Amino acid sequence: MTPLLPAWFGTGHERRAKLFACLAVVCLAIATVGVLAAPSHPRLATDHERPENNTLIALQGYQDDGRAIEVAPDGEIVWEYDETDDVFDLEGLGPDRVQISTADEIPDARCPERYRNDGHANCVRNSLKIVEQSTNETRWEYAWYDVELHEHELHDADHYTTEDGEDRWVMVDMGNDRVFAVDRDKEIVWEWNATDDYEMPDGMGPEADWTHVNDVDRIEPGVFQISLRNFDTVAELRVGDDGSVSLRPVVGPNSFEGGEGPLYEQHNPDRLADDHLLVADSEQDRIVELNADGEIVWTFGGSGTLQWPRDADRLSNGHTLITDSYNERVLEIDENGDVVWEVTTGTLPYEADRLPGEGSADRPTAEEAGLADAGDPGNVVEKYLGYATAISKYVLPNGVGEQFVPLLGGALALLGAAIEGVRWRSNGRLRAWLAQRTDR
Repeated sequence: MTPLLPAWFGTGHERRAKLFACLAVVCLAIATVGVLAAPSHPRLATDHERPENNTLIALQGYQDDGRAIEVAPDGEIVWEYDETDDVFDLEGLGPDRVQISTADEIPDARCPERYRNDGHANCVRNSLKIVEQSTNETRWEYAWYDVELHEHELHDADHYTTEDGEDRWVMVDMGNDRVFAVDRDKEIVWEWNATDDYEMPDGMGPEADWTHVNDVDRIEPGVFQISLRNFDTVAELRVGDDGSVSLRPVVGPNSFEGGEGPLYEQHNPDRLADDHLLVADSEQDRIVELNADGEIVWTFGGSGTLQWPRDADRLSNGHTLITDSYNERVLEIDENGDVVWEVTTGTLPYEADRLPGEGSADRPTAEEAGLADAGDPGNVVEKYLGYATAISKYVLPNGVGEQFVPLLGGALALLGAAIEGVRWRSNGRLRAWLAQRTDR
């Protein structure tokens, strides 16, 4: 019988070692080609039905490459702001002005004294900025420091006006588990602390990621909707004229311990018509709409379609704009669940808003828009492989993390080659020793 492999491949451990080595070379070559041939971003990936208006996209990024961009319907960048490490919330305020929620990691030497020797490397400077797009100059800013970048960032803010026409900005302070509002003079006008209504679990330190409060929207005068991510809960804050604040859960178990509920570590809940909620149900890789009773009435996604989505806006035409974070794209789907417009970002997006600002508002419900459930539920392997790929992008240089699968294959093949090589050499030494004993 003709051998399948040349004689020089040897037999047994020698053959397997050489096969693993060849596989490692192939995998690493594929990864190298993938890095060199990676397309530029953002890039228009689907163009079946172009929107009429531009889209604002907040790019959190992976390794201090956060930026804010405005993308035209043809996918071209028409504005960019990259003077920060991470960008989370991004909202249009009218002609030539945007509001940006940012977080910057600051070296210890430049941090306030209380954060220099606190046991954490560096500190974070959270900043809400009003930026003039034509010049990228900051026209107004509210900022504060915290112990570290992760789980201590400013993820969301909302601008509103009082009945007297005075400007207010409400922000979520994740690191201190609070929500607060300031006026134009940067004075705090009301504040809610999670400790007002919840008891922190025993053994959890002050810098632990307790509530992970990540979103706030003014629903109506005196009513603000918040997202308590680690509680799998959406709640309302009701603010009195005297600044007093009371909390009312809307959906979820309303406790850090969790429990039965439709959401799992959600982001950016938006209030629709009839008190429906449109929520990025992030850890379940889907977008859901819930009615006023907290029942799911529409879903889109699954790990075969979305990977850790963190924003969804219902547009006035009934379409839904989705920020699919770990798949690094922003997509618009129609009433059938078909993707009609899509931009790949090349880095981690946090949220997107279609100008002039179609977000949390009196938008049509799934029933009104005639929406059908859609998406691919995927499988466990698909889900965790996508998660591992995303995590690698936080660690590896830009562009390299996208080649996680061939790099993993190459690493495993090299490990296999090393193991089989050791066995081959060990068996060779054993045979030589036995031969010497026989000769005696």
